[in-house]
Amino acid sequence: MPSARYLIRFLLVLLALCLPLAASAQHTPVTGTVTDAETHQPLIGATVRLIVPTKTSSTTAQTAVTDANGTFSLRANEGAQVDISYLGYTRRRFKLVKDGRYELKTSATQLGEVYVTATESKSLTSASNISKHAMEHLQPSSFTDVLELLPGGMARDPSLSTPNTIHLREVPISSSDYSTSSLGTAFVIDGARLSTNANMQSLAGAYDNTSTSRDFTNEGVDMRSISTDDIENVEVVRGIPSVEYGDLTSGLVKINRRRGGHDLSARFKADMDTKLFYLAKGLEWKPRRLSLNLSADWLSNRADPRDLLETYTRLTVSARLYKQWLMERFTTDLAVNADYGGSFDRSKVDPELNHGGVDRYKSGYNHFATDFTLTLKARRDRSWLRTVTVNASASADHNVLERTRLVQLDRETPAATTTTTGESYATFIRPYTYTGTQRVDGLPFSAFAKIQTDLAVPGLTRGSLKLKLGADWQMDKNYGDGQVFDPLHPLYPGTSARQRTFRSIPASHLTGLYAETSAAAPLGPLRLDVQAGVRMEAMLNLPGSYYLSARPYADPRLNAGLNLPALEVGGRDLLIRLGGGIGQHTKFPTLDQLFPDPAYLDLVELNYTHENRDYRTLYLQTYAIDPTNRELRPARNLKWEVSLDANWWGNRLTLTYFKENMTSGFRTMAVYAPYAYRVFDTSGVDANTVTGPLDVTTLPYKNLTTLRAYGQTGNGSQTLKRGVELTLSTRRFPVVNTRVTVTGAWFKSEYRNSQNVQQRPSDVVGGTQVNVVGIYRDDDGYIREMYNTNFTFDTDIPSLKLGFSLSAQCVWLTASQSMPKANTPVEYMDAQGNIHTFTPDDANDPVLQFLIRNYNSSLYTRQTVPFSMNVNLKATKRLLGDRLMIALFANKLWDAHPDYVRNNFKIRRYVTPYFGLELNVKL
Repeated sequence: MPSARYLIRFLLVLLALCLPLAASAQHTPVTGTVTDAETHQPLIGATVRLIVPTKTSSTTAQTAVTDANGTFSLRANEGAQVDISYLGYTRRRFKLVKDGRYELKTSATQLGEVYVTATESKSLTSASNISKHAMEHLQPSSFTDVLELLPGGMARDPSLSTPNTIHLREVPISSSDYSTSSLGTAFVIDGARLSTNANMQSLAGAYDNTSTSRDFTNEGVDMRSISTDDIENVEVVRGIPSVEYGDLTSGLVKINRRRGGHDLSARFKADMDTKLFYLAKGLEWKPRRLSLNLSADWLSNRADPRDLLETYTRLTVSARLYKQWLMERFTTDLAVNADYGGSFDRSKVDPELNHGGVDRYKSGYNHFATDFTLTLKARRDRSWLRTVTVNASASADHNVLERTRLVQLDRETPAATTTTTGESYATFIRPYTYTGTQRVDGLPFSAFAKIQTDLAVPGLTRGSLKLKLGADWQMDKNYGDGQVFDPLHPLYPGTSARQRTFRSIPASHLTGLYAETSAAAPLGPLRLDVQAGVRMEAMLNLPGSYYLSARPYADPRLNAGLNLPALEVGGRDLLIRLGGGIGQHTKFPTLDQLFPDPAYLDLVELNYTHENRDYRTLYLQTYAIDPTNRELRPARNLKWEVSLDANWWGNRLTLTYFKENMTSGFRTMAVYAPYAYRVFDTSGVDANTVTGPLDVTTLPYKNLTTLRAYGQTGNGSQTLKRGVELTLSTRRFPVVNTRVTVTGAWFKSEYRNSQNVQQRPSDVVGGTQVNVVGIYRDDDGYIREMYNTNFTFDTDIPSLKLGFSLSAQCVWLTASQSMPKANTPVEYMDAQGNIHTFTPDDANDPVLQFLIRNYNSSLYTRQTVPFSMNVNLKATKRLLGDRLMIALFANKLWDAHPDYVRNNFKIRRYVTPYFGLELNVKL
């Protein structure tokens, strides 16, 4: 099996890397760990210099930089002096002690500790760290706003009337065929995963924008539902995450919420569309190492006060308990969380467009979740066993969606009531005008459990070697009633939707095993850090006829960093790290994709119209079709990246080039097949002699076959991402106390079908549609490109307790282009369902000639939009001993959107400023 060969090669490379690291244990350097004095969290990237006294001065003989665990190693004797420094912390000297811990305190005089933008992680993969202070300065309403801080991110006006899904490292397009990227981004909050695998809240048969624009089934997490006020920090992993995290393709969002404290906090925010109120209370008993945090927030959004349809309301409530026990050899931490989240879309259609006064759309989302994390930590570094973590979580959502509309028919329409294959007399929908209602009742339930242990080889004299082992299990099930409506008065007449309960769908069980090693070793003046692991995943509880049933998939991932010797530039050390990574990522299908609703095809065999409505007859041939794709595979994404990280005198530059290629994304594909039916002849029926509905057994008929399609989920979408990400952060300039942060990205995203597609021509010959289907290699393809740069000037004035930032967000270029479509099919399907190769001679066939598609070459012209810029202002002011904070923001305070010409037409652009104000109170 190809994946098995890939895994064997990967393990051999991993073994080759680890052997020299283990061999380096023959030396006896002194190791230590650098941590924050208050949080005791490791400081990654701290500089440790060994001070060797001489007759005239002190010179730095050796320099080490702490790794991802805050550890370092120096070849020196115990008792030697080391100088430890870290940006934003007070520089200190220590005596070197074997396996010692060295704590640094944050500096009240160093302004470098205040960040209002995202900072690049010091880990081996590309990731953005966003602190609480940065989010306070940003003033977000939901997690969607936080994405502005990522490379390539831009400030955008809130759009809370429709679901907000995430798109990392891409220029997205509005097509559900390419939503695997957002579906494959994992969200983890306090160790508990947010799962949407059982979300099936879509109106069956809906074709109006009111319903379809709010449908995010199979598109991932709706970020509107995530409140930001409780968040302490966020890590957005854009590169290759640890194998600890699976069932993903595009990235990882790790959210950690606040613990402890004694403050009573309140926040009120109002902007042009949104009002938000937040209240929280922290309780902490330090002698007992016990804390409790309670919080609630309420948000109301109305994009246009005149439009009752575009509204959104959110309520979240959280209780978080934390307890720590100190024992002789171990520290035990227990965290228990209980959360409620509600999203309410109680919208009504604009009264001016509400015919009959009954049209309305109503949606309610109620999320209940609980989780606990138990962690056992060794208090001594000499132990093989460092930590054991057990995590378990469960969540249940009660989602109700209701749509009511006035239905007015202009012809006799059958009610879709038959659920089995066969012929039957149809029931007409009566009356012609009625009120239709459809309700979707969903009750998705998710359970997650994980156990993980972290091991380390003690006593290594040079470098370090650690091992992470773990297993997890994810269960998803929907216990809802599903689609509920009256089939005799359907909401969308003419569609083939039938009722089905969600609870009849089996649960999915996803299991994973993973192992990962983290190693660091000096290579002469260099230092090599390696993180390598493999994750095995399999989906259980599937029928044996499914290709995915208990089939394991391997995700090997590798990240490495090479730290170069310090170079002296301008009397300061220049530290450079070269990094790179490659990894496989796998996202398994959702319940809706594994067990889709049955498809129904209703072919009219007889439609007899009579002046007497009771005599009218409609006879149908119904086909009940199972659209399940039992050959469905998971979506797999292979990504790699290379990076440069340079630090000099408090200034930092990171550059990352990446490429991701996912060729098996999920999409709905048309599947054609021949269906036989009869057409009855009523030409010999005398309407004056008809005394009731016609009896089809007395009528002549002829047999016909037609090619019809149904939708089936397949692995037919390819998403290719390439780009460069840039982050430059300077030290604060003296006197003005201003830091300049430059973030930017060049993204080029290509979207295309990766499997052949089927299409039936719409041409009509002899009064009937051409009954042949073409099979084409290329049917759609889109190129999207963007290059933007954000220049942020943030100033912090502690004496005035004032902070403000001015950002110029420049979009240098955006481009879009459609890829050429194949005009000639590679194969075709005849009326009997047989597949034939399409030859050049077939282009002259009187029927097959209609399979030749002609597209205007102008459709493939590259369209570009030139430079534009928005200038945004954000400011915060603290009063009353930091108990009151007033903040304001004004986006697009000034802009530059010059006119440009396309196709001999001048295009004028304009923007509207967006602003808001908030108050934060702490008592």
